[in-house]
Amino acid sequence: MTRLPLSRLCFALGVLLAGCTPDASDWTPAEAPKTPHIDYVRLQHDTTFHPGGADLAGGEAESLTRFLDQAEVTAEDHVYVEAASDDALDLSRIGRLAKIVDEQGAGARTLPPDAGIAPNHVRVVVERYVVTPPDCPNWTAPATGYHGNQPGSNFGCADITNLSLMVADPRDLVIGRTLGPPQGDAALAAAQRYRLGKVKDPTGQSASTTYGQQQGSGGASAGAGVSGDSGQ
Repeated sequence: MTRLPLSRLCFALGVLLAGCTPDASDWTPAEAPKTPHIDYVRLQHDTTFHPGGADLAGGEAESLTRFLDQAEVTAEDHVYVEAASDDALDLSRIGRLAKIVDEQGAGARTLPPDAGIAPNHVRVVVERYVVTPPDCPNWTAPATGYHGNQPGSNFGCADITNLSLMVADPRDLVIGRTLGPPQGDAALAAAQRYRLGKVKDPTGQSASTTYGQQQGSGGASAGAGVSGDSGQ
């Protein structure tokens, strides 16, 4: 009987075990990140006014309207108007452009004067964030028989894709909004009506009985029922 050296036996056993062990470097979650890609977009259009007045030069109103149409401006977009730093008619000119922006269904805000704007010009700026969902679905890792002890390559794709497609303003994914003060008046009013026995019924009318009276009438009714049963 031939005996194999111990070193050769260990080597053969290691080869067999390696064939049954999955390669951990086949796939990692870093290869398919489940995060949306958000881009900042800034569009601008300079309008020309007649010198010394708040009237737009010929064709400027139509040009601005065409710019807003091509930019597909909506109420969710952030539209700003900024004038030159030395413009004495900035308020009236900004108001003229703000009216055109309002007619397109979007509101305009004012930016501080910019020294880079030419005289008798006012700039309209459209800022927005564009979100791109991740590359989904992702089946890089096998759906079955995968023993890498990692989440599947398609795990989380649906949630992130739906969020990217449903968010009203992608800017909220980057900056967010400042929350206002909480409004608990409605809840406090309901608790106060309950304590005073003025709970509203489903028709919207206010009940006149108090909580104690309701409890008392319920107890009396229950007691009468027990007495009648025992008498039988």
